[in-house]
Amino acid sequence: MARFVGYYDRFRGMRSDLTGLPSWARMVFVLIVLPGIALVALSIVAFIVSVAALFALALPAYSLLRAITRGARTGQQAAAMPQTWNRAQARHVDVTVRNAPSQVPDEINGE
Repeated sequence: MARFVGYYDRFRGMRSDLTGLPSWARMVFVLIVLPGIALVALSIVAFIVSVAALFALALPAYSLLRAITRGARTGQQAAAMPQTWNRAQARHVDVTVRNAPSQVPDEINGE
């Protein structure tokens, strides 16, 4: 906690030093810091553009490869696929659900 207080005190000291500068000195400071802020903003934009380019190239290629390989499944892969069913194959089942009593005997201990 003492380190945090020390960091906070240094931050407050820097802030008071910066706000204590004359207006012309603050303007010079802003002009010096402005290119760094612009570079950070441009790097964020470049990251977003690169992710968009990745999706723009990868998604059509994935769709094309998925369409090409869709018909060429091996027997093992086909067996692993879930079986589809339609309503004509379904059976009607009547079920009655009852609430269990609050005291259920313990089946493990044989009660």
